[in-house]
Order: sequence, then C-alpha cells, then structure tokens
Amino acid sequence: MQLRTQLHTQKGFTLIEIAIVLTIVGLIIGGIWLAASTVFSNNKTQALQKDVIQVIQNTKTLFAGQGSSAVTTGFTNANAATSGVVPSDMVTPTAGVLVTPFSTQTAASDVNFSAPTATTVGLQLLNIPSNACTQMLLTLGSLNNIQKLGIVGLSGGAGAQTPAAGGLVTGTVGVTTSVTAVNAAGACPAGNADSIAVDFNAF
Repeated sequence: MQLRTQLHTQKGFTLIEIAIVLTIVGLIIGGIWLAASTVFSNNKTQALQKDVIQVIQNTKTLFAGQGSSAVTTGFTNANAATSGVVPSDMVTPTAGVLVTPFSTQTAASDVNFSAPTATTVGLQLLNIPSNACTQMLLTLGSLNNIQKLGIVGLSGGAGAQTPAAGGLVTGTVGVTTSVTAVNAAGACPAGNADSIAVDFNAF
C-alpha cells in the first residue's frame, strides 16, 4: 500500500516546465552561435586585411627599381598569381581566378588587378560583407597605411568600384578615421555584395 502511494505521488515535468527549459537552451545556443559567427567574420576580415597589405608590399617588391617605366602595363590576375604577388590562400586552381576569405564560389574572380596608370596598380575586391568593407576602408584609409603603402585612391560601395584619385570621403587621400565617415559617404551599404577598390603606387 505504501509503495502504491509513493508511485502515485511521484510527478514528472509538466509541458510548461519542458517548454521553459527548451526555450532557455535555445537562447543559450543562439547566443553561442551569434558570438561564433561574429568571431568567424572578424577572423575573415583580419585575414583579408593581412592579404591586401601583403599584396601591396609584394607588388612593390616586384616592381622595385623600375623607376618611372611603364612596368605595370598589362598587369593582370594571372601575372599577379604567377609572379608571387598574391598570397597562396587567394589563388585557385583556375588560372586568373583569385578569391578572398569571403568568397563562396570559384567560378569568377573576387579579386581583380588592373593598371590604372603606368606606375600604379589597382586592386578590386568583390562580394565583401558590409561590416568587413567598413573595417577594410578604415584600415587602408589610416594615415599610417596611406603613407606606408603609397595608396593614391580608395573607394567602397555596391558593385564594381573605380577609385577616383584620392578618395573615399574628402576627395583627397585623407585619413579615413571613423565608421560614421565611411557610412556618410555611402561606401559600404548593407549586404554581402560590397566592393573595395584601392589604387597604389607600384614602387
């Protein structure tokens, strides 16, 4: 009789209690997922910043000592890949197709080289998320990098970009110091298809 009473009085979880527990677990998992996604995106942005700076430095090394000759004429993606200008993580098995950490396909290049003048090289990055675009412009537009890397044009936006000589915000190669300034220029609209273009002296 006592055993029957004990069995009868034992209760399990109610549906409401189970729902509350599942809601809390879902919120915790969602928070972890959001934090992990942010960290992953930041890592990609930092990797891209490092790659772009390395590309600029490698290009200057390649053309060092050439003076004012028209050394950059015809400088293409294939040239950049075979000459060692591009870091290995940007190169794909398809000739001339270069990628960024944000690339989701390898059928078309998300990194494109050009030669705007005989002494400058143009670098265009496509399909960049808005937040990464903003951070890239702030990094490349710092006074230190403008001087050190010889940047003469910088722009960002939706679709392909061609930087006017000098500038993102002020019309001259000035220091890009704030997210507000980048946003005010409409440089990185929301989305995952922004682009960045930077022109720099080849030597």
